[in-house]
Amino acid sequence: MDFPQQLLSHHAYYLIGADSVRTELFSILAHKHKIEARGNPDFFDRSYETFVIDDAREVKASHGMRPVVDNGKKVFILQMNGITVEAQNALLKLLEEPAEYAHFFILIPSAHLLLPTVKSRMRSIGDTSSSRSERSSIDPELLSVANRFVTVSKAKRLEEVKKLVDDISKEKKTKQDAIDVLNAIETVIYEQRGIRKGQSALHIIEMARSYLHDRAPSVKMLLEYVALNI
Repeated sequence: MDFPQQLLSHHAYYLIGADSVRTELFSILAHKHKIEARGNPDFFDRSYETFVIDDAREVKASHGMRPVVDNGKKVFILQMNGITVEAQNALLKLLEEPAEYAHFFILIPSAHLLLPTVKSRMRSIGDTSSSRSERSSIDPELLSVANRFVTVSKAKRLEEVKKLVDDISKEKKTKQDAIDVLNAIETVIYEQRGIRKGQSALHIIEMARSYLHDRAPSVKMLLEYVALNI
């Protein structure tokens, strides 16, 4: 992972990766910045399956307390597999006006999880969403499905949505499979239409994907909306 030389020069980063990235981050904070995790009351380290509004409130409450050490730093490590829209909006207020002592590191499996407004308040580490390596991380078969989805009629798209939703209801697939499909469709649209011509479709996909990370989304409604409007 290509970490910046002055990691604490900015107040917030989002990092793409898993436990190995977290371990590397801890090492850099300890060796380069003399910030240890163990026994440090100013080191807020949490892992979440889905980061929700109550978690954001806990972070906000901790952020409001000054560091125990005078002129010290307060570090927030938030590792998550998903995050709700409500929680992101709550975090946004902190990221817009952080305390001078606070530094946030959000670890996520994909930059697609974050709203554009949230990403704009942070710097990225390991975000390859606009590069060719992002495409290589998507299963070729899934890209083939996405390419077909983009080119067929709306009626055919709705049939594909029904199959996927039925598989999810039968627990043959999960909500993550729906998100993976949207990621692949986004890649295909970006490559075929570019940002300018594909702007409307890309915005629709971003919106649907964001709501899919809520606790109880209507997968069928969101995917049908994408199918009819991209």
